[in-house]
Amino acid sequence: MASSDPRDRLVPVAIGLVVLFAPVLILALTIEVLVLTGDLVVEDLTLLTLLELYLIDLVAFAVLAYVIYRLALWLVAHRHLEPTDQSDSGDELWEPGFTGDTDDEQDDR
Repeated sequence: MASSDPRDRLVPVAIGLVVLFAPVLILALTIEVLVLTGDLVVEDLTLLTLLELYLIDLVAFAVLAYVIYRLALWLVAHRHLEPTDQSDSGDELWEPGFTGDTDDEQDDR
């Protein structure tokens, strides 16, 4: 069932905007660095070149985001944690004078 909470609809919109505009920021940073280093002349840029660079950045960003997402899912699914018994997990740690060493019993004699 779809929820009517506007905050639930905000998350996919925010993710979409990040995927859409993150390559623009990467592209702007790349062009700025190339202009500052002198490797790129702004007059040589055309709209077609900028569009091509944007699409390359968009695809690379989306693929990288998907790989990170799948890696995170795989890591969560393949965690090998041993189950602990909660009934006696730390009861003896609360006993006064208990340090966990077996030498404690010999010191008390």
